[in-house]
Amino acid sequence: MKNYTLVDLTKDYSKYSKYLSNTLLTQINENLKDNKKIILYINKRGAYDLSICQECSYIKKCSRCDISMSVHKKPPKYICHHCFFQEDILLKCDKCNGNNLVFVGVGTEQIEEVLKNIFPKINIFRMDSDNLKNNTLKKEALNNLNNANIIIGTKMITTGFDFRNIGLIGIILLEQELQIPFYDTEEKIYQNTKQLLGRGGRLGEKTQFLIQTFSPQNEIILDIINLNYNDFLNKTLKERKFFKYPPFLELATLRYKNKDKNTSIDFIKNLKNKLDTLNNGEFEILLIDVPIKRDNQFFTKIIIKGENIKGFLQNIKKDIFQNKDLVVIFD
Repeated sequence: MKNYTLVDLTKDYSKYSKYLSNTLLTQINENLKDNKKIILYINKRGAYDLSICQECSYIKKCSRCDISMSVHKKPPKYICHHCFFQEDILLKCDKCNGNNLVFVGVGTEQIEEVLKNIFPKINIFRMDSDNLKNNTLKKEALNNLNNANIIIGTKMITTGFDFRNIGLIGIILLEQELQIPFYDTEEKIYQNTKQLLGRGGRLGEKTQFLIQTFSPQNEIILDIINLNYNDFLNKTLKERKFFKYPPFLELATLRYKNKDKNTSIDFIKNLKNKLDTLNNGEFEILLIDVPIKRDNQFFTKIIIKGENIKGFLQNIKKDIFQNKDLVVIFD
């Protein structure tokens, strides 16, 4: 990628927020003076990632999913981004009743709030699923986009909108999405970054690109921002071949859910035993029997690597296709 600025947030951060560098704020100012639009991307809605008690270290979790709840300000709620369960924000710990809570992380609402304080006279529009919940709000968004000087958005801003007069595209925190532990995470971030940067430079417009990170020497991040497709592709394929991931071998996930934790564990273990009996060594079968709670259901799973997995699973098709609580995902 040409003409980009890489900002090290460990060294360059403003007095307003550790997620807004002085370099970014300077470029925003310059583009506002030139009547250019600014797009700021952060793929996390809400204000903060989570809430932590500084007295007992408890992290506020969703009672239905057992994952951390995000902190939202509009309205002030804890919201689970998986099942959408909500709770009022009470400034005391669920575990020890302490009142020394700290909010951690960053989302679209936080960036919007800080920028509105810095630029009170500038039209700033936040574009995420919270702000576009229904068709009426979506219509308002399309109207507001034309008048917005700064657009702060999640992944939805990367496709489907024809932005014009873009002077600056900034990525608030590139490594935020690297927290997702899956084999194709880097590829998805690469594609997403390419789509985002494709918003600028249209019709001969000159667009600045700025990327912020706490890890400027991270090899993955450097590969992504340089957008050198051949190098990225060759490296990715080499890694996937070594670890036996698609496209070199097929990958399938058998995911089972049940409201009872022990039932979920017992079922997936029995299914693993059946698969092991049928397996002649051609397939790698991994059991994940530590349940993950999501929306009051306990999920366990089996991951299979090999060739012609569909043919292999035909041997136990009754166990699979007649069980509505078992889902098979092929990759």
